[in-house]
Amino acid sequence: MKKKFSEKHPVLGLLVCTYSGFIVSEFLIGIIAALVLSRFGFDTGTTAAISGCIGSILVLVLWYLINQPEYRFMPRKGEISGSFKLILIPMLVYWVMIFGVFAYFCKGFPFAPIGMKELFMAIMAGLVEEVCFREVAISYMAKRWMSEKNITMIAIASAALFGLTHITNIFGKELTSTLYQIILCILMGVFFAAIYLRKGNVWVLCLFHAVHDILTFMGSAGITAKGVTEIPDWYIPFVVAIEFVLCLYGFFLLRKAKRQEIVDLWDYKWSRNQISE
Repeated sequence: MKKKFSEKHPVLGLLVCTYSGFIVSEFLIGIIAALVLSRFGFDTGTTAAISGCIGSILVLVLWYLINQPEYRFMPRKGEISGSFKLILIPMLVYWVMIFGVFAYFCKGFPFAPIGMKELFMAIMAGLVEEVCFREVAISYMAKRWMSEKNITMIAIASAALFGLTHITNIFGKELTSTLYQIILCILMGVFFAAIYLRKGNVWVLCLFHAVHDILTFMGSAGITAKGVTEIPDWYIPFVVAIEFVLCLYGFFLLRKAKRQEIVDLWDYKWSRNQISE
């Protein structure tokens, strides 16, 4: 039934697979797991975050089971180290610039300790969002539309799906703040999508996404601890500019010289050729 539906309605199938995975990992499985974890004395926020982590792993396993043996999930030799090579330097530069500004605001060390709730929320974000919007969404699109001319559009579509999940924040924030968050997610999403398309390994992205969110929580705590209450107007365009550069770097990773390599990788992952392991 799944295959017939996605063959007849591939775009709708993309939305269903991506967002159902997101809902299941963050909410459905989370509610069930929360009922169990709450018995061990965890507060509501921590319980929800831990439950989301469990849910995302279960969604990942389910995605693999649904598509096996056709889909090769496990990375080949060099894919993990290759992902690190592509992401490490850009993210380190990004973190130095972002949290260097935090240090400027604080006039000192920009980080402060965070609680278990924030820690697991960061880990949950790294797992849930990378599993749903990179592993599920991109592998789905790669199966149906992978070609040299479609590679860039697959990255943009994945990033857009990721960004649009944050539109619900409009109910708790101002419109401009929500739009700002969506734009940042799309820019970063293109960068992460490019690395995933190049190497097909989601674990490295989960790690860097979680570390980034942990540092962000620690930075926010550090600013609060130093009594910083107002952020200059130039900070928002500064962050957008930095993430725009990351986005451009993502497009560079998908340049014409690398597109056949990307097509070959995804032909292998979907068992369309016999590239050696």
